[in-house]
Amino acid sequence: MRKYQKPTEADLPTRVMKNRLTRYVVLVLAALVVWIVIQIFKVSVTEADKWQELANSQQVRSTVTPASRGTIYDTNGQVLAQSATVYTVYVDPVMLWKDYLEKNDERIKELKELIAKGGDRDKIEGYQKKLDSIKPSDRAFPELVEFLATTLGVEPEKVRGYCTNKESRYEIIKKNVEKAAAVKIENYLTEEGLDGVRCEPGTKRFYPQGALAANVIGHLSYDGDGIYGLEAYYDDTLRGIDGRVITATARDGTEIPYRYRQSYEAQDGNSLILNVDVNIQYQLEKALDKAVKKTNPHDRACGIIMDPNTGAIRAMATNFSYDPNAPAVITDNKTAAQLAGLDENSKEYKKIELDAWSLQWKNKAISELYNPGSVFKVITGSSALEEQAITLDDTFVCNTFIQVADTRMHCWSNIDHGAQNLYDAMTNSCNPAFVQIGQRLGVENFCKFFKSYGFTERTGIDLPGEADAIYHSAENMSLVDLAASSFGQSNKITPIQMITAYAAAINGGYLVTPQVVDKVVDPKGNVIRDVEPVIKRQVISAATSETMRKILENVVVSEPDSNSYVKGYHIGGKSGTSQKLDEDVTGNTYVGSYCAFAPADDPQVIMLVMIDHPTGAEFYGSEIAAPVCVEILSEILPYMGYFPQYTEAELENLQVKVPGMEFNAVDKAKKTLDEMGLKYIVQGNGETVLKQVPSSGSVEKGSTVILYTEEGYSEKLVTVPNLRGLTKKEAKLALEGRGLNLSALGNDTDAEDAKAEGDQNYAPETVIPEGTVVSVTFSSGVIGSQ
Repeated sequence: MRKYQKPTEADLPTRVMKNRLTRYVVLVLAALVVWIVIQIFKVSVTEADKWQELANSQQVRSTVTPASRGTIYDTNGQVLAQSATVYTVYVDPVMLWKDYLEKNDERIKELKELIAKGGDRDKIEGYQKKLDSIKPSDRAFPELVEFLATTLGVEPEKVRGYCTNKESRYEIIKKNVEKAAAVKIENYLTEEGLDGVRCEPGTKRFYPQGALAANVIGHLSYDGDGIYGLEAYYDDTLRGIDGRVITATARDGTEIPYRYRQSYEAQDGNSLILNVDVNIQYQLEKALDKAVKKTNPHDRACGIIMDPNTGAIRAMATNFSYDPNAPAVITDNKTAAQLAGLDENSKEYKKIELDAWSLQWKNKAISELYNPGSVFKVITGSSALEEQAITLDDTFVCNTFIQVADTRMHCWSNIDHGAQNLYDAMTNSCNPAFVQIGQRLGVENFCKFFKSYGFTERTGIDLPGEADAIYHSAENMSLVDLAASSFGQSNKITPIQMITAYAAAINGGYLVTPQVVDKVVDPKGNVIRDVEPVIKRQVISAATSETMRKILENVVVSEPDSNSYVKGYHIGGKSGTSQKLDEDVTGNTYVGSYCAFAPADDPQVIMLVMIDHPTGAEFYGSEIAAPVCVEILSEILPYMGYFPQYTEAELENLQVKVPGMEFNAVDKAKKTLDEMGLKYIVQGNGETVLKQVPSSGSVEKGSTVILYTEEGYSEKLVTVPNLRGLTKKEAKLALEGRGLNLSALGNDTDAEDAKAEGDQNYAPETVIPEGTVVSVTFSSGVIGSQ
């Protein structure tokens, strides 16, 4: 056995060592106390808000009540954009498991009671199957998964994945769910007693007019932010302020009833009432679409219709455009076909798709630059008159070209215009004449009026994406630059700048700010902002402006057989054809445009149509853009309350619409047709018109309507003649000889040299009923100025 040995004095700790140990212990304890104090101070003072927020987040639930985005109306109250309530269906997997485990406990209890009572074996087995179905596994919640998948149109495996992801408290199953489906889901959840799946209300934007005015209205991003058009420009005005409902929650996230609830109501967004009129917008888009199909422009086309006195935009369109209800759908057929042959995940596909979206969403009328061509001669001419650099008696000589420094500038026409005053030069659209007018104006004055007409600044239209012009300043403008600028080449501007400046030239001289929105109203319909017209400055005098109206009316009146003449109306207008000289453009490419206004003596509407890089045989503005303006003006002027007043010559050649006389008394039909200058042939001995040929359409005065008054009366059939190359008078006689009627199409049908082009709605030798209307297109080959 080992004996205990008393330690020697050398083995015992010295006093110094004891003191040192004590100091170390005290220092460690002191440091620990200091650290604890610091942490308490941080939690209670410096980081109090953070920890309070964290604690609150675990004790309360904050639910967003979305504000309804304001509605966009046209000037007549037609809805262009509106929001409707939709729902986001999401699952809280943790809560869902809790729901099912609670139901599991309830069913186990019921099962035990059934067994104790000796219950029905089939019923017990049914309960057992239900218990098995809710065991935590990859095939959990089969009934719920099937219901949600069927109701929402989502693949069952995806729904099951959302429901079983117990690492998450928020899994979105589907967004933008319609109310009917959301109500069905809510009812199911109530019946099953489930809190783990919820329907969260939100809003979705709808555009009832589809693609109409799409580039003006714009659309929203996936997150509900305005990203183009009015939706972007007035985003803060339209979006409103979301509300919130804050409730107390238990540790597991369930709401504690009656403990705490605070509601902050949503403030719905304000609405917009536009100056745009859907009826005028429709006519613009219809005519523009027709022109695009005919000219097949490489770089799209656009049009603007505006009140020249106030700047109110009545219509604005770009073709091709898109449907804001489905903004990601590529509307350009060529691009869509190109994408169809590519891998969706390739870089090339993504780039082409992004470029296509950017292009179709872009408003060409305000975001793209072009050389205005001869339309700009209105600015050069009015500036020279205002500056008194020229008079109406001055003449300008055209020998088909003019030499400026080392550059020869040609007239668009090969005809020697000779000596011309301003009226003649504008009607002939003579380039050499306007070079001389620009030279008399001089660089300094030209640039002064160029700035005053608003070309060196944005117009200020209430739309996003307005581009800045590219132009020569007085400091860097050479004599060649001045000459080219005088007839609309060299400087690049936007269509909205051009029409706004043109309006100033004919409205009394005032440069106005173009405006799309007329009023802003609150959710109750109260006007909170009335957008008043904004006049920036007076550019030219009222007298000069009146002279310009007369000159531009003369351009149209002097060529009644041209594409710009509108029967029964006094209008003014000027065409433009500019050559595209961009670095990336090869060959001869052009932009054709036309700007018209009416009535000529008191303008109430002005219109600009621009077709960029037409690929057909025709490219002059007078050929491709003027007919668009004529078609639109013919439709919208009566709608606006301006009715045609025909001259005697126009009345003689005026076509009339055939009235529908079916089921009217024969005597009444005869009287009506007599009053309209139409002939008639009555077939049968009845007293009532049972059928007529033609039943509708426009025909020449003196045409014949066949009235059938007895059942079973057989129609007389005749053969259509070949009318190609005939004048209108010859064609009418040829048709009348076979009992047929003529409807003459084209804007120069009254010209003496106008002949049928060969386009007729019934091919030669076709057999048709007597009295049928044969439509024929006539052309004189006169296109007027460029």
